[in-house]
Amino acid sequence: MRAKLLLAGLSLLIVAACASPRERAYQEAVNDYKRNQADVAEYTRANVKQLVAATKTFYVSVGHWPRTLIELSDFAFDKHVPLDFPAFNEVTFAALDDGSVQVHYEVNCDRFKHGQYEFSQAGSVNVRAR
Repeated sequence: MRAKLLLAGLSLLIVAACASPRERAYQEAVNDYKRNQADVAEYTRANVKQLVAATKTFYVSVGHWPRTLIELSDFAFDKHVPLDFPAFNEVTFAALDDGSVQVHYEVNCDRFKHGQYEFSQAGSVNVRAR
């Protein structure tokens, strides 16, 4: 009976050892994805902060909200306001009745493409003049 238990235990140990590299590869892939996802979130956060600041600066300087990303980008370039224009695939502005503007953005995440997955970040933020 002991021999059978020893043999069964040894068999389980061999099976577990064979599965271990697969599990390690899976965990490495999950950790890699989480690191990339955190990088994308930080990249998005930094660029949206720039977008909001540039939008407010535009309003204070010009007296109305920007209509297009090109208009905002040209203003930012002329006035030396930080704005990473290529960081966005699309940005739209919608002036609201309360005097604020809703900014919808889609962040360009091409630099974070991976062979197995792609990231995308989009959202909206309401910006007030002050």
